[in-house]
Amino acid sequence: MGRLLWTVPGFLALACSSPAPEIRIGVLVGRTEARWMTSGLSTMQSARLAEQTVNASGGIIVGGAPRRVRLIFRDIGNQADRATSQARELLNRDSVVALVGPQFSQDAIPVSSLAEQARVPMISPMSTHPKTTFGKPYVFRIAFMDDLQGKALARFARETLHAKRAALLYDVALDYSRNLAQVFQAEFTAHGGTVVADQQFTSDRAADFSAQLTRIRAAHPDVIFAPNYPSADSIQVIQARRLGLRATFLGSDSWNLASMRGVPEVDGAYFAAQWHPALATAEADSFIARYRRAYGTTPDGTGAATWDAFQVIFAAIRSVNSADPDSIRRAIAATDGFRGVTGVLTYRNGGDPRKSVYIMKFVKGLGVFQQRVDP
Repeated sequence: MGRLLWTVPGFLALACSSPAPEIRIGVLVGRTEARWMTSGLSTMQSARLAEQTVNASGGIIVGGAPRRVRLIFRDIGNQADRATSQARELLNRDSVVALVGPQFSQDAIPVSSLAEQARVPMISPMSTHPKTTFGKPYVFRIAFMDDLQGKALARFARETLHAKRAALLYDVALDYSRNLAQVFQAEFTAHGGTVVADQQFTSDRAADFSAQLTRIRAAHPDVIFAPNYPSADSIQVIQARRLGLRATFLGSDSWNLASMRGVPEVDGAYFAAQWHPALATAEADSFIARYRRAYGTTPDGTGAATWDAFQVIFAAIRSVNSADPDSIRRAIAATDGFRGVTGVLTYRNGGDPRKSVYIMKFVKGLGVFQQRVDP
């Protein structure tokens, strides 16, 4: 008995002197070659920068004690089933209090169901499909939704470009592309336009689009809406010009400067953007300067949205003074007027923020801001 009494105070002293537990946040990032160049690198760099910045400031105070943030990265490759298996690891084994990512809707949709079941908040910075958040109180996004950008692009085509005839060219196997095509068509026709061609393809046949483009050429459209990933759209634009198609291409937020810059045929095309470094705000300027100091380059929209996802989570933890997942979820859901890098974020009726859509134009390899379309 005397031995037991002697060891208890020592144990208590050791427990009291131990550091506060860390705040673990899971990050799902694609590291295959294609994913790394389009989203993985900027996701990783912004996440690391967010982690380093918050810890350099002393971490986050929870219950009167500073707690360090620790990010746990998982490579989801290029397959939805790998994304779900890696998410399970983070939720079950690593006991993360929140998830950031995946970026692409095809991965984010199945992972969001796991986060909802586990009652752990998840923020996908760039997923835009409605299924990612629909009916899931624990799931949020930073990006505007497909419906917003699809409608904005249709309005831009009709009201600014004065297009009367539109063609669709999209990957029918992808929810993202198919949903955007449907939204664009409905909005374009509602504003008096006509969809004269509806051409589809599948991901496993994304190298030769001459058959679809030949049919589009015969329909004489003013614009071609191609809401696909750059790996397909860059080929489509080249092949369209070789076939003599002069219609203006319209791309979605999946287009990015890094992937399309080396394609001169894309000059004159327009695309929707979640964010652009030229859209100067105090928050954006501060982030850009910090990012450039760390990496010697300018961040892209994915990097900006990833940074905002972490700042929303950090702000939620501070506001409730807790790292409990359910408390974090409630705080995120109550976010109102958060001034982020990508704009002002408010979650009113679920995980979808109301945000403006920015229309950019490719001019000599650069993205030039054209217009802001408000919801």
